[in-house]
This record gives sequence, structure tokens and C-alpha cells, in this order.
Amino acid sequence: MIDLDRKSEEIAREAYILSLKLHINTILGPQLRNSYNNRVLPKYVAAHDKQPANRHVVRKEMLKEKTFKFWASLSVSSQELMWDCIGDEIYRQLPELNKRAKIYKPKGSLRIDNNFCPPSYVSDVHIHGQPGGYSLNFSNDDVTAGVYCEGAHRIYSKGQGNKAAGFQVMDTLLNNLNKQYPNLKPKRVLDIGCNIGRTTVSIKRKFPDANVYGIDIGPGIVRYAHARAESLNYELHFALQNGEKTDYEDGFFDLIVSGTLLHETSYKAMYNIFNECYRLLSKDGVMAHLEIALRNKDLEHDVFYQWYRDWSTHYNAEPFWGKFHDMDVIDPIIKGGFSSNKSWEKYFKTPEGPEWWVCGGQK
Repeated sequence: MIDLDRKSEEIAREAYILSLKLHINTILGPQLRNSYNNRVLPKYVAAHDKQPANRHVVRKEMLKEKTFKFWASLSVSSQELMWDCIGDEIYRQLPELNKRAKIYKPKGSLRIDNNFCPPSYVSDVHIHGQPGGYSLNFSNDDVTAGVYCEGAHRIYSKGQGNKAAGFQVMDTLLNNLNKQYPNLKPKRVLDIGCNIGRTTVSIKRKFPDANVYGIDIGPGIVRYAHARAESLNYELHFALQNGEKTDYEDGFFDLIVSGTLLHETSYKAMYNIFNECYRLLSKDGVMAHLEIALRNKDLEHDVFYQWYRDWSTHYNAEPFWGKFHDMDVIDPIIKGGFSSNKSWEKYFKTPEGPEWWVCGGQK
């Protein structure tokens, strides 16, 4: 594994930040509903003689609430503490990390176009507050962005109380796809927005005879993903590419997946990605895009929870979060070329219990 060589005090620092995040998100966060029900909502109804119409109204009212300000301040601070902690670990040993990430006799492959221009919805936003964002790149050998992502995997998702990481949920999704499409035996699979390749490895484990490809928009991320896969003895093929428009030929893939990618794109990009998926899929090929189980249409009568989960739109550098969870995802799937009777969205449960959500289609 091309990961950080952490000192005992750095491990302890990470453990503190994780415990702080767990307290903020699993103890203090749920208490905000009490503040809303006991103070904010009665005051609003008394003043307007009606219930709040949507999460935007709730947000306006909750911004006045001291308990929210306290929780929000802690949430932002804990995220900054996480990145500071990981950054200190990285820059203490960056030359050695870059050296270890060089693979001289690879099983798989890595393609990086030095003239690649990442889409503005990623390059202009440091998603999750990650320093430099996904496209951070100091040199032709740099893996800083990838190591930031690896470090965040130890803290970020667990700190929200999630019991299963994205790559574990991908395992469940692939098992579900096998049940939904019993004849699915892909020869080539594409993982769009593969990040550091955790989900890409999951795909290869599920389909060991398939050629598995992963693309992302960060050079440091795909370099790290490639080195990570090689260190784990997996033959995977990574490339620096935008899922809206790739250089693979028509019908090249039998299966295309992504894991929590869509909410980090944009409205226009969603349509482009599904159109590109349709072009890339072989006849009867399948696409499936995994996401957080939060569709606002299914939370119609709980505007508080819609607001609570909309945190990332305003404070976690994910501007498309709210709009994505509002939008009708079947529309861009159909407009991408998939027929309505082969386009779908659904929830599914993981063995750990929590629900996730996926949308997809078959060509």
C-alpha cells in the first residue's frame, strides 16, 4: 500500500478527530431536530400561520438558532482539523511517497495527458474542503491529492457514522446487479470517478476475468490509484479523463459504474455523462451509479431532514448536492439514449443495515 508512514502521535491525532466528528454527527447533529421542533417551528408557525414550505425556508430560520451555529462551527472546524492533520503527515514525507508510487514493471497501466483540463465544477471547488481539490498537482510524479483522499477515508465517512465505506457498498451493488442482470458477464468494465481505486478493486474482485478501467480528473489521484492497485497485486488500467467525454471507442464497455460521483458534478455534466455512458456501452451493456440514499421527493413531508442533509451544499464545498438530490435523474438517463423501460432508480440495503441509492439503465 502506498500510504502514509504515520507516527504514533499522528495516529492518536487522527483518532481524536474521528471521535470529535462522531460526537458532532451522531450526538449533537440529531439534537438539532429538538431545537427545530421546540423553538424554531412554533415561532415560525405563530408568525406565518403555516408550516415551512421547503428546506430553504427552514435554513433561513435555523441560521438564527444558536444551537445550529454551535454545531455548524464545530463541523467546519473538525473538517479543517482533518485536512490539517493529513496534510502535516503528507508534507513530512512527500518526496518518499512520490518515490514509492513509481511503478517500474506494472501489471496494469496508467495514462496521463499533461494537457488535460479538469472540468470547472471540480477545479473551481475544493470539494469537501480538501486542500487544492482533487486536481491538486505539484509535479509529474506527485501523488499528494491521492494521499489526501486515502487519509480522509480513515476519518471522513466513519466520522459521519457510516458503517460501510464506498468500496464495501460497491460490493453489494455489484451483487445486486448480478441478480438484476443474471447474464451480465462483462469483458470490460469502466469505473467513472474512480478516485483512489477502492471501488475499482472491488469491481476486479467481482469480475476477475474482466479488464477493469478507472478514470478520474485528478492526476495525483489516478497516479496514487495505479500505485495502490499495483501494491495490492491487481491489474487495473487507470487514465486521467473526464467522464463527460472519454477517448474510448463506441461500445467498448459491457458495464459502467460510479460510486458517489454524480453529486460532485453539475446539472449539465449529468446529461453529458449519461450520454457518454450510452455511447461507450456495448449492446445490452449496463450502467449503474451509486449514491447516498437521499432523494428529496421521498422526504416530501420532512423538510427539516431535507435541510439537515443539505449541509454539504452550503458548508462542505459541494454546490451541486442539493440540486442533484432534487432532480429527476431518469430524465438525463433517457435523454442520454436509454429507453424508459430500461431506465431505473432504486434503494438497496447493505449487510450493515443502511440504505443506499442507485440509478442506471441497460442499452
